[in-house]
Amino acid sequence: MTAPRLHESLARLETLPTLPTVLTQVMATVNDPDASALDLGRLIAADQSLSATVLRMVNSAYYSYYRQIDTVTQAIVILGFDEICKIALAATAFNTVPGTGSGYDRRQLWRHSLASGMAAERAARAAGWPPAGGYFIAGLLNDIGKVALDWLWPEDFARVVTTAHAEQRPLREIERDVFGADHAVVGAALAEHWNLPEGIVESIRFHFEPDSARKDPALTHLAVLADYLAFTADAGDSAESHLPQTPGKSQATVGISDSQIGQIVEYLLVSDGRIDALLGTLD
Repeated sequence: MTAPRLHESLARLETLPTLPTVLTQVMATVNDPDASALDLGRLIAADQSLSATVLRMVNSAYYSYYRQIDTVTQAIVILGFDEICKIALAATAFNTVPGTGSGYDRRQLWRHSLASGMAAERAARAAGWPPAGGYFIAGLLNDIGKVALDWLWPEDFARVVTTAHAEQRPLREIERDVFGADHAVVGAALAEHWNLPEGIVESIRFHFEPDSARKDPALTHLAVLADYLAFTADAGDSAESHLPQTPGKSQATVGISDSQIGQIVEYLLVSDGRIDALLGTLD
């Protein structure tokens, strides 16, 4: 892809819908120490599509709650502010970028992305990081640039994936040859378009070179580690041709042991059915 075509890609990203205003308000409310479950519930309930999706998700087999949850406020009380924010963002990101019919299995990418989000959250907890740090979001959206490229140039992206597997080369190398940039650059541009926090944008932009992040390098290292853990657990398919090398520096930066790594992989393996249930709800 020539430089002008790369500029066209970035310009076309601007034509995608931004994340709903209500989601921005939800994220702000989650971070407001004075906000209540009622405040958050009113915000989500004002968006009928989002509130219906949240209720479907909290009543899915993913959470396996013992009784039906009937209201958004009830869901917030039971699951907590941060969990509801994660649900809302996952549902919105899943549905904001239109499908293309390119043949690229985007559902398998979302399986990998959900597993990465779960792994990021588990790893941060195991390392004793403070709660509500955007860990799930960093893992979930790590590969959002692949979704964007599939939307922008569906036929070309399908060929890039095929070539990466046929030649056993890293996907990003072929993306740079064909598109003039890899999915990390394009994903970060989409995250900026969605007005996501700077630390999340960096974790997408620099997940091939986490030490280049400036806002929150540790969060970027966490996203790298989470992506590796999802690969190790064979959760979904992110279109990469082979398992990445063990990110030793990222593991050391996050601060978890080999035994904790094994425990997180085991958790992802036994969560396979829960992830499918969640994807079914999003569909």
